[in-house]
Amino acid sequence: MQEKMMGFMCKKCGKVMYPKHERCLGCKNTEFDEVSLGDECHLITFTKLYALPRGIEMSPLTLGIVEFNNKVRAMGQIMADDPEPGMDLHPVWAKLRTIDEKEVYGFKFDSIV
Repeated sequence: MQEKMMGFMCKKCGKVMYPKHERCLGCKNTEFDEVSLGDECHLITFTKLYALPRGIEMSPLTLGIVEFNNKVRAMGQIMADDPEPGMDLHPVWAKLRTIDEKEVYGFKFDSIV
């Protein structure tokens, strides 16, 4: 089980990316160090989906873009009841959906209590 959301820092220019790319988006280097993105982020924007992909059990599904303190952005499911841009969230490893009777896990973003 993965506990922390990890990014990839270019060994040449220091740019942090998520997800991992074959080459650095800044300098085109191909060597990276894995780094923690942190335990807190804030919501940039979100949308609610009512026509859901197969295997998603929650309706509506809220998807959003979050930004960590190091300016790295990620997209994922938002678990907050009443999401608002700017609100503080944290990544949580949890079940995302079920496909062909197999559970798929990944990071969701939930309110900080």
